[in-house]
Amino acid sequence: MLIDISGDAAAFVREHGGRLWVWAARPRMCCSGAPAWMHAATEAPIGLDGFRLALTGEVQVLFRGVGGLLLPEVLEIGLHGRRRPRVAAYWDGCLMAMV
Repeated sequence: MLIDISGDAAAFVREHGGRLWVWAARPRMCCSGAPAWMHAATEAPIGLDGFRLALTGEVQVLFRGVGGLLLPEVLEIGLHGRRRPRVAAYWDGCLMAMV
C-alpha cells in the first residue's frame, strides 16, 4: 500500500500529535451490501482495534482495512475545510472502500 499524503494534511497531523488513524467502516444501519466508507482522525477511535502502523516520511499512519486483510493500492490523505479543517482519506481515490 502506497500512502500519498498532501503537505497540508501532513502539517495538520503533525500539529495534532503526529499520528493519523484511518479506517473503513460500513454504516451501522443500512441495507445489506452497503460499501464501507473511509474515515480519518487524529485521535484513536473508540472501540476499534486491529490497526497496522504504516510509516510515511512525515507522520505515522495507523490503518485498518476492510476485514483486516484488504488494502488499497494507494491510500490518499488530504485536508478539507477552511473554518474547521479535517483530514480525509481515500481508498484508491474514492471515499468508499472499493473491494
